Amino acid sequence: MARARIHLTPAEAEANGWLCCRDLKARHRLMPGYSTRPAGSVWQGRGAYYVYDPADCVPWKWEPSAAQLRRKAVAARAQALIGGDCLLLDTETTGVGDDDEVCEITILDASGTPLLNTLVRPTQPIPAEATGIHRITNDMVATAPAWPEIAEQYASIVSGRTVVAYNASFDVRLLSQTHQRHGLAAPALATACAMLLYAEWHGEWVEGRYGCWQWRWIKLIEAARACGVLEDGAHRSLADARMTLGVLRYLHKRINGRKPSTKRSTEHVQ
Repeated sequence: MARARIHLTPAEAEANGWLCCRDLKARHRLMPGYSTRPAGSVWQGRGAYYVYDPADCVPWKWEPSAAQLRRKAVAARAQALIGGDCLLLDTETTGVGDDDEVCEITILDASGTPLLNTLVRPTQPIPAEATGIHRITNDMVATAPAWPEIAEQYASIVSGRTVVAYNASFDVRLLSQTHQRHGLAAPALATACAMLLYAEWHGEWVEGRYGCWQWRWIKLIEAARACGVLEDGAHRSLADARMTLGVLRYLHKRINGRKPSTKRSTEHVQ
């Protein structure tokens, strides 16, 4: 027994006067209302689209898309962070493991002024693999202050402030490990993650760990390039903190939730 056909052909939809959303707007300045049901669906080779009876539709009016509303919400959070006088933090470390520690730290205020910017002498040698990324050598940190020498200054700077970092959970973990290595209590941090903010703005939905779907995480260099704030010296804490601030400022300015055209973005970067 032959299966019943589900979709219409374009000719069948046209014969009935049923139109897709694009043609409803172009021909009649109409759009489906909240209670308008599709008259049918049309197969187009790789998928189907709905068509509607113009008699069931309402006058067209502009409405922001779900993506634009999402980006507007991200921009509003960026505005709240900058307006709330947040701090920008970045660290470089001896590695990413559970026993690694900070070997450089930068904290900027929302205007970009450095409040803390120093190498840190770790308790263990910096592996060559880590040096290959951030270019910080053991000779460079040999005369740098150890963490206990700057811990009090660090604590006084972050006290009562919201700290924004790119992949904030990593910086928080490494700062906690560094305090523990020296027998110090890490101060409580109120944090916001610029990486998660930008991932939500970028809006690419991917399958993450354990089958959970999430916004794709974008590397800082990639995000900075897209926002036109790429700096020389990436993977050092000052340059990375500045790029994080640049990404946050970019989001802060996009309160209408619209992405600039690709051409304009490219010209800005150049």
